[in-house]
Amino acid sequence: MRGRGRLILAILGVLVALALVFFLVVNPRRNELSDLRVQVEQEEQLTQQLQTELARLQALEANAPELEAELARIRGFVPIQPEVPNFIFQVQEAANRAGLDFVQITPELPKQPPEGAALAEVRMTIGAKGGYFAMQDFIRRLYNLDRALRYDNFTLAFESDEFGLIRLDMTGNARIFFELPEPAGAATGTTTGTTGTAPAASPAPTTTP
Repeated sequence: MRGRGRLILAILGVLVALALVFFLVVNPRRNELSDLRVQVEQEEQLTQQLQTELARLQALEANAPELEAELARIRGFVPIQPEVPNFIFQVQEAANRAGLDFVQITPELPKQPPEGAALAEVRMTIGAKGGYFAMQDFIRRLYNLDRALRYDNFTLAFESDEFGLIRLDMTGNARIFFELPEPAGAATGTTTGTTGTAPAASPAPTTTP
């Protein structure tokens, strides 16, 4: 019995030792291995994201000339100065080509847009009279101007001439945009330089019979 008891105690000792090794050495290592696997998965996801971003940046670099040309074209729609007379000329030319009977443009003083954009704006009222197809052509030509133009609202009225033809009378509120003037001294870091006053008033309303 003594030999058998010693064998049992030896076996129990081995089992206890194995249990201690498992709980003190193996199990913590398993937890560390699990944490490492999670970290590896996170790093792999981050690597994929970086590769995707790298591919996007490489595509942008490859298309840089085209993008710069497109940016320059878009910036042309928002000039540095208000250039209201030039815009009035463009609208007048569009009205003449569309065959309108009458067009009137009444600009306001430049101001900053209420949306808080880094641009200045000139609000104006545009009135026009003419036939349906002439009015349709005029609006299409306004969309094709080489100047950023926003039509906030417009109203249409109908009337008949002496021959019974329908004539449209359109009145709308529109805005054109230009770059905000830099604050005084912003370019040199001093208090000297041009003042930050608003540009000069726009020209008087333009009408065409």
